[in-house]
Amino acid sequence: MTEFAHYHRAADLERLLEEHPVGDAFESFAREISRDELFARQDRLFQRCLKRAWQTGFYRRLWGEAGIEPGDIRGLEDLPRLPVFDKSDLMQSIEVHPPFGDFGGFDRQDPGRPPVVFHTTSGTTGRPQTLLFGPKSREAQSLLLARAYRWQGLRAGDVVHSCYGHGTVNGGHYVREAVLHWTNAVFVSAGTGLETPSVRQVGLMRDFGVTVLIGFADYLKRLAEVAATEALVMGKDIRVRMISGHMGPEDRTVLQRMWGGAECYDWYGVGDTGIVAAEGPDRDGLYVMEDAHYLELLDVDTRSAVEAGQEGDMVCTCLFKDDIYPILRFNTHDVSRQRTGTSAAGYQLRRIDGFLGRSDNMVKIKG
Repeated sequence: MTEFAHYHRAADLERLLEEHPVGDAFESFAREISRDELFARQDRLFQRCLKRAWQTGFYRRLWGEAGIEPGDIRGLEDLPRLPVFDKSDLMQSIEVHPPFGDFGGFDRQDPGRPPVVFHTTSGTTGRPQTLLFGPKSREAQSLLLARAYRWQGLRAGDVVHSCYGHGTVNGGHYVREAVLHWTNAVFVSAGTGLETPSVRQVGLMRDFGVTVLIGFADYLKRLAEVAATEALVMGKDIRVRMISGHMGPEDRTVLQRMWGGAECYDWYGVGDTGIVAAEGPDRDGLYVMEDAHYLELLDVDTRSAVEAGQEGDMVCTCLFKDDIYPILRFNTHDVSRQRTGTSAAGYQLRRIDGFLGRSDNMVKIKG
């Protein structure tokens, strides 16, 4: 009988924790590591990802068309020589090499290959895109999100209520795995209002003593309105103390008021990369998870690096994806800017202002 690869063995969880610490170990790492030490760490991980990328038809084609040959890129200092790519390139790969494209770098018929986790994007910017993960990259993404939740204040005794959707989309599964695999909190997988009606959701919060709420700001506001309609009193019937999701300054103010003063935290990521940056306990910008991502901010037109304080496209290189679907210089077309100055809390990681809009939706006025 053919022997299949085992998910947990392929994930190498102990090695993941060494390379991407969580809890108190991450707090120490974020405060104590020097920029030189961090770059050396990033470069070492990048070398593994670069080697893996050369094994995929997608990157051999992309880089070959740009005149790049194996050996031309020696390390992170040469990264700007590589062309960026975006969703359109991935969708073209899927069209030419159906059904999964050739960016995953795996042979479906090989029983010895690592297991492959399959999801899709939501399709809000077009046709849903295939998302592929190996055991290591999947668990790394989950670990990094759990790291952010714990850094923001998630505790072992918390009950976490998730409003992220399921189905083929990644979100609900991703956050469930993060909390289940890398924290000791209890997870209530409510999903969207289509999966669990809003009235039922606020009832679950009351019945199970939910203390942490995660999801998108607009729906969290809607749930607060439903709770009020059901005569549920914040701080008495529902005792949410922490909210983590995707929000602007106005969202934070409104959510804090509607949920009885709950502390609100922002984080940023996309389906391909997982979490890239998150607010810490100081809520002074979003700290880039630089042990796991090399994030560039590039001018929308010239694709050259912008200065701190200037807006640019977030272009991400995932330093942990050396199993399935390596990601080197993926243009999210999400705009942000790097914060200037140093962290008052003493953290050494770069900070960004979070999601500021889409570059492919911008209207430019000349003259």
